[in-house]
Amino acid sequence: MFGKKFTFTRSASPALSFIAEGTKLTGNIEFAGDVLIGGDVQGQILSQANVIVERTGNLHCEVKCRELIIDGYFKGRLICERLVIQAHGIVDGDVACTSMQISEGGQFIGLRIKEDHQTIHAHSLPSAASSSTRITPVPTLSPEQE
Repeated sequence: MFGKKFTFTRSASPALSFIAEGTKLTGNIEFAGDVLIGGDVQGQILSQANVIVERTGNLHCEVKCRELIIDGYFKGRLICERLVIQAHGIVDGDVACTSMQISEGGQFIGLRIKEDHQTIHAHSLPSAASSSTRITPVPTLSPEQE
C-alpha cells in the first residue's frame, strides 16, 4: 500500500471560473467550464457546464447552461437541463428546463416550460454568437512577478 507511486494529471475538463462578490460584469460572456458567481452580472451567460450563484450573486440576464444552482438572485430568461433553487435563492423569469428542484425557502416567480434534452440543446440565446466574450482562466501573478 505505501510502496505505490501516485501521479496526478491535469483533468481534461476546463477549470472553474470565479466572479467574486463586489465584481460587476456587463455583456455577453461565454464559459467553457463551471462558473461560480458571487458578484453582479448583466447581459448573457453561455456555459457548456454549470453555473453556481452564491448568496451574494445577482444576475439580470439570459443564461444557457447545463445546470443552474442558485442561492442568490436571478432575473431574466433561463435555458438549462436542471435548475436547483436553494434556501435563499430567488428565480424571477422564464425558465425552460428538463428538471427543477426548489429547496424550502427558495422562491420561483415566473413561467416554467418543461423541455426534453434535445429541445434544451436546440434553444439558443439571441445574439450570443455575434458578440460574446470568452472567459478563460488566467493564472494570477504575485506582486514580484508583475
